[in-house]
Amino acid sequence: MNDKALSHRRRGPPDTGRHAPARPFRDQLLSLLMLLMGVWLFICIWLLSYPNTYRVPHLVETGASIVVILTALARLTRPRGRVSDLLIAATGAGLIIAAFLGGYGDNSATDVIRVNQTASGSVLILLATASTLLLPRSRSSPAPGPTDG
Repeated sequence: MNDKALSHRRRGPPDTGRHAPARPFRDQLLSLLMLLMGVWLFICIWLLSYPNTYRVPHLVETGASIVVILTALARLTRPRGRVSDLLIAATGAGLIIAAFLGGYGDNSATDVIRVNQTASGSVLILLATASTLLLPRSRSSPAPGPTDG
């Protein structure tokens, strides 16, 4: 073999100058915040000492945490879209609705549950709204990097 073929074999194929488009930091930041909210929904049951007599809040927050964590992980690994934003917003709305229609009773323990579900649901809706408002700007802006000419 000639020297040119051997040097190509050692270096690999020539670089074409094309790179994967970088994802905007704000997308990753919102996805990380959503992931943190999902983790909070999972551990708040123990940190806030939910009473064991109320099983519905345990199920509601565990289910919501699974949905939020899986959606946030998908947003971190794939391009985000309106479906993930709607899913997060619907989960937040579900938490707020469950806080008032869950039939938890009226005492100090259930007040903690209501406040946590309302606050967590509001934060999820806020994150989904921010992500939705940033979506058109992300899609219309060109990806950073060298241009083909």
